[in-house]
Amino acid sequence: MMRKTLVSGIAVAALAVVGAAGCTDDSSDQAPIATTTTSASMSDRMEGAMSSVQATASSAVNTAREATQNAINSAISAVPIGFESGSAELNAVSGVTINAVAAALKASDNKVEITAYAANSDEAAAEALAEQRANAVADALAAQGVDKGRISVKGTANPGEGVNVDQADITVEGN
Repeated sequence: MMRKTLVSGIAVAALAVVGAAGCTDDSSDQAPIATTTTSASMSDRMEGAMSSVQATASSAVNTAREATQNAINSAISAVPIGFESGSAELNAVSGVTINAVAAALKASDNKVEITAYAANSDEAAAEALAEQRANAVADALAAQGVDKGRISVKGTANPGEGVNVDQADITVEGN
């Protein structure tokens, strides 16, 4: 829709310039001051209109992204995406949340980042388990019909306090 509006705006601007150019008298010695002023004024109006259209489109994209993130947050807060301790296997109740998240993602074209965590005194082992967990969530979403190209994964080893290492988070990214 934004492309159609932009093309229409350019066409209107082109017609205005052609129309203004057609109003000049080539036999006159005076410079077409009004034509230049009209063209600049039309150009300013077109820039303003395009800027307004871009702002509206950007606002709509942000609103859609926020709505998708809110739906995901609601699902995760009701039933967190969790793992058995020390394992990359999703726990039994995570399927409900995966289905809700997949539904929200299928209703949009947003990309998401899945962040999973793991704790272990061996940093490399924790990192590997966290990556496996993030990939398990990505695979579960893909099995529900979410294009895997829209999903990025991140594993975080030994996160700070306040993070449940046996759960995953999903963040909607900008497109």
